[in-house]
Amino acid sequence: MQPSFRLVALLEESIEYDLHWTLPFHSLALCAEENPRNPSWFELKETGERQIAERGLVTFMVAGTPVRIRYTTANRHLAIHFRYELFPGVDVFAGLRGRFRIEDAGGALAAKIAAVFAETDDLRRFAAAESAVLDAILPFWPEHSTLDLVRLAPYGDALRDMAGTLDARTAVGDLAARMGLSEAHFPAVFRSLVGMAPKQWLEQALFDRARRMLSDPRRTVRDVAYALEFSDEFNFSRFVKRRSGYSPTQLRSTPQGPVSNWK
Repeated sequence: MQPSFRLVALLEESIEYDLHWTLPFHSLALCAEENPRNPSWFELKETGERQIAERGLVTFMVAGTPVRIRYTTANRHLAIHFRYELFPGVDVFAGLRGRFRIEDAGGALAAKIAAVFAETDDLRRFAAAESAVLDAILPFWPEHSTLDLVRLAPYGDALRDMAGTLDARTAVGDLAARMGLSEAHFPAVFRSLVGMAPKQWLEQALFDRARRMLSDPRRTVRDVAYALEFSDEFNFSRFVKRRSGYSPTQLRSTPQGPVSNWK
């Protein structure tokens, strides 16, 4: 069973905002420029711990971590949004929460992150992003997975099939049927296998499918909304904004990685 690196987006930001956020993906971030008189900062909502963004600071924030982020235009931030999945929506870091400062005394990791944003070739940029991410996350790799991989493995094909075909009307019962499990106790069984509720998995998989479809320049946002069986473009945009923090138009303009094989 080999984990799959999935590049969600590359973001270079010098922007003013103050957001309470729970990202559905991991973030490797570098503070490339700072202004101590008007700093950016991050605050973990569960602990109240606040961290000022200093020039050269590299952090790894795990998906699902509630955080308040205050960015200012006086600072420049580079972020690689990604997941590292065993199956669609089933992440290596399932169960881990937090935003962690990465010691980078010599600046080697910061240089690798900056090089990702300087790269113009799509495949080289993807490879550079994966290399930088692996250097950053290996110290946080869980010693013991919270997932029961032996029990989960037989359902891998069903999860991939569902991830490639679901739409906004797909229900928990449809997922249970695809996996060949009884609907009566399905939520509890699914959570024990995957580490999240089936509804959460469906929303994540739907967002992934939407993101891949939006990466096709031949499709309009309206086309994608109706292809995924949303009632209208407004509800689709609201869904994407809730999952990513960005509108569909903003999301499709960010550099992304190659389309995964569970399209």
